[in-house]
Amino acid sequence: MEWYTQKEAADLLGVTKSTVYHYAKQGKIKKIHDPHRLYKEVRYEKNEIDILVSERKKQPTGLRPSEVAKHLGLSVQSILKYIQNGVIKAEAVPFGDERTSYIITENAFLEAKEILQPRAFDRIRKGEYFHTTYDIGLFQHFQSPLVQTARITKNDLTLDWGFSLPLSQKWIPYEEGIHKYKLKPVYFIHQESIPVKGYIYLQIPYTAEILYPFIDYLYRIWGVENIGIRELEQFILITLKAGERQFENIPFTVTDLLPFIKEGTLELIDGQLVVRSAYRKTNLELPINMLEIIKQLAEDEDLTISQWIERELNNAINKEVNYNSITKAKL
Repeated sequence: MEWYTQKEAADLLGVTKSTVYHYAKQGKIKKIHDPHRLYKEVRYEKNEIDILVSERKKQPTGLRPSEVAKHLGLSVQSILKYIQNGVIKAEAVPFGDERTSYIITENAFLEAKEILQPRAFDRIRKGEYFHTTYDIGLFQHFQSPLVQTARITKNDLTLDWGFSLPLSQKWIPYEEGIHKYKLKPVYFIHQESIPVKGYIYLQIPYTAEILYPFIDYLYRIWGVENIGIRELEQFILITLKAGERQFENIPFTVTDLLPFIKEGTLELIDGQLVVRSAYRKTNLELPINMLEIIKQLAEDEDLTISQWIERELNNAINKEVNYNSITKAKL
């Protein structure tokens, strides 16, 4: 045959069918005209596809910026910024007409992951626990007449969003859960946003019985606007804005939560869960030129100015404490 179907071309090039369509619009490949519609599928010149495939094979192998963004829970724009300022090593490759994309090798990705992957108490990004397009939250509870319990989770390998079905012990993609199993959310996950006056941090092991009931309570009563959820190796990190919300007819007590608090306090007052941050707001006056430098350094690491200053102060304090300890030991 002297042609490929659109699907065959897409499979050979490792792109979507819509991308093949745009390649033809850009003149990179030639579409075979079929005015009498003798063929059911769109066809493209075999020779031009083969040349493009050959050129692709000469390019470096690795991950695209979008794939790295997905793995690290960052936006594609952030990944491109890190490539441009040298934080992520990448090789430029041609893409479309007069455009350039990037390929990140496996070693470069592992280096970037070490630098950029969120640590336990780094700011939790909303994209880590909330899928904007699907309007779903991590570990959110779904059910249907066919499935008693399903939880929103991410695939361990692809990081695609879908459902864990505890009873059958399998994972299914989101679209399959919605259309085949007719899964629907048990509760609404949005509430009015609370002004930021600090946060409380809790670390709850995956095996703790209180984990899912607490997450269900947070989504229903506090909403995705006022919480943060991060998956870590042995536990779930949960942040909650300082404030207060209803805490009645809940299948656990505040006392049950206390062992898991790492920072801040929880208290039950007149049927309200009162959340208080361990932080106290303070004013810090700095020279304007220093503030501009700190602002840029914080942005480069995707931190707030407060987070950057706190980290640097902690480093300085720890060094001083260690120095004093060593000095006293010598004396």
